[in-house]
Amino acid sequence: MAEKERKVQLSDREVIRLRVLDEVRLGKRTQVGAAQLLDLSDRQVRTLLDRLKRRGPAGLIHGNRGRPSKRRIPDQLRERIIEHYRGRYRGWNLTHFGEMLQEREGMKPPSGESIRQMLKTAGLWEERRKAPKHRQRRPRREYEGELLQVDASLHAWLGPDHARFALVGAVDDATGEVVDAQFFPAETTEAYLSLLKGILRKRGVPRAIYSDRHGVFVVNNSQQADLLRAQGQTLETQVSRALKELGIEWIPAYSPQAKGRVERLWGVFQDRLLKELCLEGIRTLKEANTYLQRRFLPRYNRLFRMPAARKGRVYRAAPLHRVLEGILCWKETRILARDHTFSWDGKLYQVERCPSIPVLTSRRIEVRRSLRGTMQAWLGATRLKLSTAAPFQPARELRAAEPTYRVRGKVRV
Repeated sequence: MAEKERKVQLSDREVIRLRVLDEVRLGKRTQVGAAQLLDLSDRQVRTLLDRLKRRGPAGLIHGNRGRPSKRRIPDQLRERIIEHYRGRYRGWNLTHFGEMLQEREGMKPPSGESIRQMLKTAGLWEERRKAPKHRQRRPRREYEGELLQVDASLHAWLGPDHARFALVGAVDDATGEVVDAQFFPAETTEAYLSLLKGILRKRGVPRAIYSDRHGVFVVNNSQQADLLRAQGQTLETQVSRALKELGIEWIPAYSPQAKGRVERLWGVFQDRLLKELCLEGIRTLKEANTYLQRRFLPRYNRLFRMPAARKGRVYRAAPLHRVLEGILCWKETRILARDHTFSWDGKLYQVERCPSIPVLTSRRIEVRRSLRGTMQAWLGATRLKLSTAAPFQPARELRAAEPTYRVRGKVRV
């Protein structure tokens, strides 16, 4: 049977390559498009097309398939290792067994994982269940305001017929009191900045906040982290920057059990709060927030709040309102263009003339967007006046809009 006609078994990747290359042969796709889709170079695509033409689907199979690896442990050495373990080394741990093979038997042992696999194949090794890690309950902090646990619960809070949204809240570690909680469409930067604003308004500035490693608090994307490092920027999010400016220590939790108090709180809320919202017939996010703040939280804290180990609060006084607005916001730096404009979120803004600063061109300014959505631009301690600029219009659109006229028999645009 010819090589093109014999049956071959292709892997999933090879099946995808075969389909794409068939499209190239039928003229439905270019070689350049196939190379981009398969993450190959143009030369590799041409090579695969040539193999497919000469040998059929078998030409897409790697030539080393079915051949033993050159690094494969010889069968004779395998048998010797198995015999030694079956004999006087039975039951030894793999590290110790490998040391004895080298010291007493004069052999150069393979890696511990290779030994484990060959002993497992021979039926001489059983997987050993690791003992669970001993965990100790962390005692509560002694003072109210010393530590707040914050988290979000994404749940269908208005019933199974409604979409899920996030309940973001903060629990005092010393007393179990829910300092603040609010409903938001999702667990976002805006949600946590608004939660911080509620905490500062009701209590003040806590010493520390304990949360998971959500992307709101830390940059988890490696590509984004590399980009920020290349630009010389710090790896901080808007929330982590706000915590730093407020002087609040951020403590990351590496497991849900670490912040068990706020995790258990969501179980209670998904039982009690969910039923009360359904009982009241609440169907909007705004109504749910009103009921949560005015009725549910005061009653919950009155029933379940416990006294702290030591009297007194360690909350610090919150900053002034105008200072707080400059912290609980989105902050980014921009370099002014020659026409004194900058862009933010796809929109163009114009900086007006400032009498106290005669030259603004190419100056690095700080742009802020508040929780209310208002835009501000600052150069040091000076606030600059802003206005919305007209969007950029490509030159060809401008030319198309201009009238045409004739000059000496030619049409000018």
